[in-house]
Amino acid sequence: MKNNKLFYVLLLLVFSACSSKTVSTSSTGEVYKEDLSAHRPTFKAPTDTPDTVSTLPLEDYSNVSVTNDITKPLNTVLDSIDVIRKDKQFVEGFTIQVYSGTNSEEARLARGKVISVLPESSPSLKFEEPNFKVKVGQYYSKIEAQKPYSQLRKKFPGALIIPERIYIR
Repeated sequence: MKNNKLFYVLLLLVFSACSSKTVSTSSTGEVYKEDLSAHRPTFKAPTDTPDTVSTLPLEDYSNVSVTNDITKPLNTVLDSIDVIRKDKQFVEGFTIQVYSGTNSEEARLARGKVISVLPESSPSLKFEEPNFKVKVGQYYSKIEAQKPYSQLRKKFPGALIIPERIYIR
């Protein structure tokens, strides 16, 4: 019996909370209008037109002497970096792998899909026994690879950004 009373009380509360509210409107059919023009800021129109704008005279800077020129020290530093890195033939970077599997036909289809998604890219299809791999791009950082990666994820949910050596030519 107590459960029935509790049920009816809850039911009454639910229906009373869900009752529709009505808003009375004017029966005369007047449309509400308000004039806010007194609060709008006013601006003066510019007096200069393109014809009357004064042009500054062009100055001749050909006789200005250079001070604090760092070209020679900078070239020295850059040349020393080239000598140090002369032996280095690659840099550590990233690529996007869109397919890895044993089926060569699926790998070729994946390569074609990549070209349809990113027409400016040149995806590579490599056979690393026993798998075929389709990779796209050479990026120096993961952030650089994010935009093409997000575009490729729509067609290739299994795409990955993986570390790879970028060979310097």
